Amino acid sequence: MMATNLVTTGQLGESLGVTHTRVADIIRNAEDFPEPEVVLPNGTRLWRDEVALKWFEEHPRRKYERRTDTLLALEPHEP
Repeated sequence: MMATNLVTTGQLGESLGVTHTRVADIIRNAEDFPEPEVVLPNGTRLWRDEVALKWFEEHPRRKYERRTDTLLALEPHEP
């Protein structure tokens, strides 16, 4: 069985080249963003990395910059 990586808004931001605050803003304003896989007792939300990053890939018009120096970087795709 493959391991699932759970990520925070901070880790998503690092992959996308933006702050965790920007990621949290995008998530808060996007009605179709996936629900977190887990919410810790302290309120930290965790998403499966492949699910969250796929959402960002499918929504290229969101205003965020993409990092090119990481395996998790997302490139815009043609519809």
